[in-house]
Amino acid sequence: TQLNFTVAIDFTASNGNPSQPTSLHYMSPYQMNAYAMALKAVGEIIQDYDSDKLFPAYGFGAKLPPDGKISHAFPLNSNTGNPNCVAIEGVLEAYFHTLRTVQLYGPTNFAPVINQVARCAAEVTDGSQYFVLLMITDGVISDMAQTKEAVVN
Repeated sequence: TQLNFTVAIDFTASNGNPSQPTSLHYMSPYQMNAYAMALKAVGEIIQDYDSDKLFPAYGFGAKLPPDGKISHAFPLNSNTGNPNCVAIEGVLEAYFHTLRTVQLYGPTNFAPVINQVARCAAEVTDGSQYFVLLMITDGVISDMAQTKEAVVN
């Protein structure tokens, strides 16, 4: 059985301004922020169970350049055709790049990214792959009814 590990990170304004030490996205020159630490802690363990070490990584709740369109399921590597990052270090690199290029906004909608991963999982009909989605967020959910429906589906 192949494990497919996917990451989704909350880029909403409720996380605070990344230039401020109180933000979960704070970019300190001395230590990793809370999101990066959580991603690294889980990712370093789970990556050993994923043979290809290619991890789709998404963000949600941000305004994207160049037009400022809000997205709730955008690839961190900016490649809509292939959202994979190589190993957990690749996910961290894409996360830090994205943090410098998007505008934190909102609302915090979980359903779009859950549905995105579910569509990928639905393509595998022989039971040979197991999908795990790690969502790193501050806990505020704006689309609770849709999120419940997405999880149930």
